[in-house]
Amino acid sequence: MSVCTMAAAVLVTSCGYRAGGYQPAVLKGKTTAFVEVFANHTIQPMLSTQTTAAVCDLLQRDGTYTLASPRKADIIIRGNVNDITRSSLRTNPYDSYLSSEVQLTVRVSYQVVDRKTGKVLMKGNVSGQGSNLSTSGNVQGAVDNALNSAAIRAAEALVTNLTMP
Repeated sequence: MSVCTMAAAVLVTSCGYRAGGYQPAVLKGKTTAFVEVFANHTIQPMLSTQTTAAVCDLLQRDGTYTLASPRKADIIIRGNVNDITRSSLRTNPYDSYLSSEVQLTVRVSYQVVDRKTGKVLMKGNVSGQGSNLSTSGNVQGAVDNALNSAAIRAAEALVTNLTMP
């Protein structure tokens, strides 16, 4: 390792910056989390799995909590994918009943439970949106992409609630 690289590493680590580390007061001192697979109350297959995976990924990226097994975690995150709503953002100029862009909103409820006591520490509702621009061709693929995007945005909102004071 060169002297310049070592000096840069020392400077960066001494700046006080670190990923994550912020928590709501009710979660102070909690460092490990287990995310249960969210329950799916929609007819869209795999949506709960996508949402659960997005929450895990975002928690790992943030760094405030380390993912752990259900027996070792300080907190357990439970969630429900409750519904999907569709709304038309644009209509076809030649047929006002045909949407050319559809927005999909995924609504999720969650609870954060203290593993040792079983006490609910936090609970809330979040939502995420994705849009589908395809009205011809592979419509189902476009819908799947929009739903995945909406699930990721809902997960971002949930993780923000867990990592902001």
